[in-house]
Amino acid sequence: MRELLALLRAPRGGVSSVLARGRLSVALAGVLVATALAAASSARFASEVRVQDVVFGPGRSPLVGALIGALGVDLTAAVVYTLERSFGLLVLASAFTPLFIWILGATAVHLAAARLRGSRARFGPYLTLFGYATALSRIPAEGAALLLGGGGALGAQAVQLVGLVALAWLAFVAWHGVVLHYAVGGERAATILALALLLFYLVPLALIVLAVAAVVTAAVWLGIFSGP
Repeated sequence: MRELLALLRAPRGGVSSVLARGRLSVALAGVLVATALAAASSARFASEVRVQDVVFGPGRSPLVGALIGALGVDLTAAVVYTLERSFGLLVLASAFTPLFIWILGATAVHLAAARLRGSRARFGPYLTLFGYATALSRIPAEGAALLLGGGGALGAQAVQLVGLVALAWLAFVAWHGVVLHYAVGGERAATILALALLLFYLVPLALIVLAVAAVVTAAVWLGIFSGP
């Protein structure tokens, strides 16, 4: 626990402490707490929010507005229909976000370091560090979503702010951990993180989006969905 507190108080010095003396069991416990909060937050979201309200409601995000403008109302309605059919699975997946961030993130960075640096450093210390960082960043973010998620526009803005700060903190810890554990410079560490993000997050996300688009297009073309 001392290493966890050290990382929270002073991230730059705490990274070396966790890499040297961190415990995987503590990392797992912290991520499980974050996952429990994420599950509670997802359950609240599912009980209070409808997909149609998110897309067509007055408080929709600019990104959703741009989607409607690009696809048109009818095709966007088909997207909504598809999301409604799989909404339960999406909520379930979001409940495990901290676990996904930890395992996928640490694995991606380690493989990217091996690819770019030819590093043979052990995976365990960085996996432990990434678990500590995931717990310390996702617990406040998921807690804010649970407590403030139903607080209207002001609550949503507060949740987004907490999430952005937590993400920036996690990125710094991950970057500094790469510098120390894989013995690379700051720019090289940033390149490793960028490759990890591209290969293990953005590419799968793009494939998912393309798959959804293909399903929606096929549904509209075959006349399965006839409009709102």
